[in-house]
Amino acid sequence: MTGPAVTGPFGLSAALAGREQAGLLRNRIATDGASGGRLKVAGRDYLNFSANDYLGLADHGAIKAAFNAGIERYGAGSGASPLVTGYSRAHQELEETLAEWLGVQAVLLFNCGFSANQAVLKALLGKEHLLWQDKLNHASLQEMGSQLPCKMKRFAHNDMVALERQLEPNRGLIVSEGVFSMDGDQGPWRELATLAAQSGNWLM
Repeated sequence: MTGPAVTGPFGLSAALAGREQAGLLRNRIATDGASGGRLKVAGRDYLNFSANDYLGLADHGAIKAAFNAGIERYGAGSGASPLVTGYSRAHQELEETLAEWLGVQAVLLFNCGFSANQAVLKALLGKEHLLWQDKLNHASLQEMGSQLPCKMKRFAHNDMVALERQLEPNRGLIVSEGVFSMDGDQGPWRELATLAAQSGNWLM
């Protein structure tokens, strides 16, 4: 790939150099071994404060044994999406067990939080709705919000006064996080629940 779009002053090389100069260029670092409280990188040990394995289960012996047993019984891949032939008896039994445990009518499983966040927004919101999002919500929520037919409004991080100014009665969905993954602070859930109830909007 050559030409001005890549090599010229406004091309990819210039953009990458600019990011590097600003200290914004990121590179992947290969780690060895399982995810956990400690990491091994290039033969050295480090404390790991960045993983999302919050409960320390990624390298738990019982979990690994269950994975191995599952692979022996079901293979290493689903073979298709759940709506085709990728929905196994194991998936069904897990959903039913979780629904009973939580005391709810039904549970729907997703392979990751990114997919779940996007699916909920897409399922609930049409062009007649409004979506209000905290500006520091996860990228999965922001990305899907920008693709929906409804209008998305973003409010300053954890600013309930700003949110209340934007709200319209019975128009849609307020979305915030329980714990914001990048900053580690929490959403003001009592205030959010009050604003949602008073305005007749959903809260996620």
